Amino acid sequence: MELADYERHLVGLLCWSCHAATGPCNARQRQCPRCRKRWSYDRKRIHWELLKAFCLNPTAHHAARYIRCTYRTAHQTYMRFRLALGEMTAEEKRPLLGELELDESYFGGKRKGKRGRGAAGKVAVFGILERAGKVYTVAVPDCRKETLMAKIQAATVKGSIFYTDEFVSYKDLSRYGKHVPIDHQETVAEGSAHINGIEGFWSYAKRLHRLCHGVDRDNFPLYLAEYEYRYNHRDEQLLSILFDRLYKTDPIKNHLP
Repeated sequence: MELADYERHLVGLLCWSCHAATGPCNARQRQCPRCRKRWSYDRKRIHWELLKAFCLNPTAHHAARYIRCTYRTAHQTYMRFRLALGEMTAEEKRPLLGELELDESYFGGKRKGKRGRGAAGKVAVFGILERAGKVYTVAVPDCRKETLMAKIQAATVKGSIFYTDEFVSYKDLSRYGKHVPIDHQETVAEGSAHINGIEGFWSYAKRLHRLCHGVDRDNFPLYLAEYEYRYNHRDEQLLSILFDRLYKTDPIKNHLP
């Protein structure tokens, strides 16, 4: 069943049992003239509208107000979609190779005091961007050399070219391949020596994260996986991807709850 036909089932135009065209029998229900079954399609419509809203990226609070459902319903449905994106992100993981840009960033709300490295109350995130490829991210407890080197060794192929800033934790990268540090006090880029790609991802991810208020630290990796998947598939239709993942295999049994 294709996405357009699935939507016609969800909004009640087609019967879930025999796929015949249906008609309204009262203010809240529709009835199939062939099998004579009746049902309310409002709940299915709400979840379908939430799926479309999630792909357009309004907050769950705004989606709930627009679709006229409770915030709890919107939030739980959004988390279900994030879990699906997290699973697909994990399935796509592979060792990165070639020209790689490495950087770390910090996620969290605005706070007084120090910004950037060492800021209090922030979540540290380490990222690797494969040029002409995908981005890999992971939340880390700290940005010490031992922590970052373990992540680099696990996520990259030895012999790659590593572009970084001059952060001290990257000093031993030459053990794994060619290391090209960039002194940002002198220049932002010098030919192919830059980390503009991974910094562009940080900007993209933080723009999405800014819409989310009060993300629990335990749930943050799920949000991070969502940002990573959206970025890696930014030229694709997220609605079709989630539809194929969650509902296409068995549309009658797996219709939106």
